[in-house]
Amino acid sequence: MEDYGDWVWDEAEYNFFMSLNDVDKLEYVFDFFNLTDEDFDQIYEFVPEVDDAEYKRVVDVTITDTHLTISCDDSELIDRTIEMLKMDGMILIPQSKMHNARVYKFIGTSQPFSVN
Repeated sequence: MEDYGDWVWDEAEYNFFMSLNDVDKLEYVFDFFNLTDEDFDQIYEFVPEVDDAEYKRVVDVTITDTHLTISCDDSELIDRTIEMLKMDGMILIPQSKMHNARVYKFIGTSQPFSVN
């Protein structure tokens, strides 16, 4: 059991929380602490503004039975996406690399890596 101030985790609650996607985790936290939209607006005031162009980059990922193809104008974003997929347990072997696209042979999946 972990104690984070007012939030005491038991193993079942922790496992349930970790099984949620990011949006559901955020909603769970808001419900747990009875936060309102107004509370969120106050929290959001401390988040630095980011240029909208940063969020308009498109990453195109295609997964078939045998291959994964990923393309984007930003090669660093491709690399970060591939690392995220590997952390999620995908086993990939590089096949070809171009400036804005990569092709990987999809071998299968394993248990996701934990960084905790």
